[in-house]
Amino acid sequence: MTRVRDLSRFAWLLRTYLAPHWAAVLLLVATSYLATALAALFPVLMAPILDLALGTPAAGASGVTGGLSLSTLGARVLQWLGVSAGDDRFRAILWLCVAYVAVGFAKGWLDFGNFILALWIRVRAGAAMQMDLFRHLLGLSMRFFTQHRTGELVSRLESDTRSATGGLETIVGVVLTAPLLIVFYGWLMVRTSPKLVLAALGAAVLHFGSVRLMRGPIRRLAMDQFSSFAELAARLQEAILSIRVVKSFGAEAFEIGRVARTVREVLRVNVKYGVYKHVDEPARAFVNYLVEASILLLAAWELLAGRLGAPAFFLFLYVGRAVMVQIGLLAGAYTQIQATLAASTRVIQLLALAPEVRDGAGTVGSFEDRIAVRDVSFRYDGEPVLEQVNLEIRKGEVVALVGPSGVGKSTLADLILRLYDPVQGAITIDGRDLRTLRQDSYRKLFGVVSQEALLFNATIRDNITYGREGIAEAEVVRAARVANAHDFIHEFPDGYETVVGERGTRLSGGQRQRIAIARAVVGRPPILILDEATSSLDNESERLVQQAIDRAVQGATSVVIAHRLSTVLHADTIVVLGRGRIEAVGRHAELLASSETYSRLYRVQFAEAETAERL
Repeated sequence: MTRVRDLSRFAWLLRTYLAPHWAAVLLLVATSYLATALAALFPVLMAPILDLALGTPAAGASGVTGGLSLSTLGARVLQWLGVSAGDDRFRAILWLCVAYVAVGFAKGWLDFGNFILALWIRVRAGAAMQMDLFRHLLGLSMRFFTQHRTGELVSRLESDTRSATGGLETIVGVVLTAPLLIVFYGWLMVRTSPKLVLAALGAAVLHFGSVRLMRGPIRRLAMDQFSSFAELAARLQEAILSIRVVKSFGAEAFEIGRVARTVREVLRVNVKYGVYKHVDEPARAFVNYLVEASILLLAAWELLAGRLGAPAFFLFLYVGRAVMVQIGLLAGAYTQIQATLAASTRVIQLLALAPEVRDGAGTVGSFEDRIAVRDVSFRYDGEPVLEQVNLEIRKGEVVALVGPSGVGKSTLADLILRLYDPVQGAITIDGRDLRTLRQDSYRKLFGVVSQEALLFNATIRDNITYGREGIAEAEVVRAARVANAHDFIHEFPDGYETVVGERGTRLSGGQRQRIAIARAVVGRPPILILDEATSSLDNESERLVQQAIDRAVQGATSVVIAHRLSTVLHADTIVVLGRGRIEAVGRHAELLASSETYSRLYRVQFAEAETAERL
């Protein structure tokens, strides 16, 4: 059953990623068989050279009898070439050697061409697999990304896809061609002396047995190796991305220790994988030497008994060794296939994952009336986050979500954005259930500013226009002015062409947040979601960002998640959440009188503000 599953996975790999390059694959197969035919010519050319050099009486005889074998091969070739025993033997040997070199030269360049062609196919197949996997991952739901580390996913995108296609040229170059050479050489050997072939057959059985024995451990350890690489990549990326925290806490030694432990695990798995991958090589080498010695001994016995001529003796040794080489290549290819199957299994496992949030068939291009949240409940890993939430967000309203930390404010915003689907209830836009709509068309209605303004390592202009095509320069400048960002952008020597660094590290927190606001409003989306956009900022930055928010929400429907109540005092509707439920809905003055949670939050923050002013 396992073998059938392996073959089906391998067939899927070949069918999916080699089929688009079928012409190149056919050319590669054809040229590989041509290279095999040239390889088969070597003993054919060597046979008459040995006959002529050793002065075999039968060389060039016109009446060669018996079937074709290594004993008669030289004479048959000489006869076909029209070389007789009375001709200049050295001259004939010279031309045969020239032909031998020419065949070797042609085969060498043909092998090189096959390598380049296989590389061309493999690189494109790997790139296609990588893009398919990346596209699939982007289509998965947010829950998947919260459960997997970024470095691990990057490793699987890079290492696994490369390894999954890494053995394609081996398969084409060895698996398809080596058996032909083994059959051809074996046929010549059988025709010459069936007794001598028994040793070669024994070698093939021993090779196959040793490789079969190692198949399972090699596959398992290959998967462990990919997992350890992913773990190391995750550790390294996490440490580098969190370098400010690492340095702030003086935790360099701690991080080095964590990475060192992971590196030791990688080394352990790599060494173990290498041992299992190559442990059969000494055994196969011993088998090869044993078989070669057996062939030499039996061939010498046949030679001394007069049943084998000297040219056939040397030719038999040459062909026997060539057979052993091809058997060894097949064994190595089989091992390579195990690593390829291990990588492709990991890729297929990711591709088999289905997104929790699925696209509907409908599209939406505008927002006309309201977003309605009806009896919505949501759980995360079994833990209830929201229970029976009902809310309406009318067009043009500014709706603020407030409440203590952990009550589900951001979760509710994520549900409205449809990063998750509720486990119960429904969310509609203009009466249409979000689950009936395509996610991309729906989310284009939104501009989003998160608590942590994540920017890309690109120019300020590219960050502002991210995800929006065809944005005019005037619109970029307008968005920057709305976000209170235009003035500080012009202070940079490169202006809007300033590269902000990874995650925007070349900008201050307030500057990053204002760029994020410009990014949210640049396409004039009808709905804005601002998730605690002024948190973690100093007073001056908060003032500038709040001014930007006040301008941004004008004319747009806005959902504002507020940590500081002072930022939402003038909201059209304030929604107070507590313990996963909506406790109260109203305006500021109403809630101060009617909501215990809201009034408590207000009193605490007002007292904090007074204390800060006195200090």
